[in-house]
Amino acid sequence: MINKLRLLLKNSPTTNWKIEDFSGIDQLHLGGISATLELLNWLPSGAKDGLDIGCGLGGTSRLLSDMRDCNMVGLDLNSQYIEAATLLNQSIQPEPKCQFVIGNSLHLPFLQHRFDFVISQHATMNIKQKETLLRGLYSVLKPQGHLLIHEIMLQQQAGENDVLYPTPWAQEKSESHLCHWQTFNDLALAIGFKVDRFEDNTDAALTWIRQTRQQKLKPPFTPPLALGPNAATMSANVLGNIEAGYLQVVSARLSKS
Repeated sequence: MINKLRLLLKNSPTTNWKIEDFSGIDQLHLGGISATLELLNWLPSGAKDGLDIGCGLGGTSRLLSDMRDCNMVGLDLNSQYIEAATLLNQSIQPEPKCQFVIGNSLHLPFLQHRFDFVISQHATMNIKQKETLLRGLYSVLKPQGHLLIHEIMLQQQAGENDVLYPTPWAQEKSESHLCHWQTFNDLALAIGFKVDRFEDNTDAALTWIRQTRQQKLKPPFTPPLALGPNAATMSANVLGNIEAGYLQVVSARLSKS
């Protein structure tokens, strides 16, 4: 991916690349860039220091830097994604205020009370230790800090064995650790979070993925570059899983007391 990305970036337009030029590879969550913008509306105006876990190619971090003047740290376990995120960042002038680091969301390399907010978009589905994750995020948040999530969960009546793979977050079931929203909510409350905003985005996500799959891919930055040759199959399986009533898409704001 990295070599191909370098070649594509060399073919710069007459002006510098813009943040939105990369949305085909760095806004791959359900709802795309529109879902990200809606989530950002829940962020208080004074929140400036942010952590983007499972940042992928860094699209959400760049948007926060550009639109909200935030100082962002993007964290991902995938070293290729971090290298790609850095390349994309460096191709934009002025360069967005983002630092991308390789790291594990279960072992955060940050001091306590470091961030005003943490954002997670489709970054928890392959993490089994949800309680460990939430405790770590709670620790690095400042008092009155916020955790913004936009995640895929299991529908109330669905089980993990129902879901068809591959998907963008897992090639097979053993790599996926979906949970129900109620389970996630109960863990968050027990740790000390307060859930002060919640929205079920499933219907909107279903409409979005149906429409997106009918559109032609807009080169040069298309999903197979980030997800590999199975990108279309992954998309079809996500669509089928939602249509079958197995997956729920949620957004929430969790606040630290």
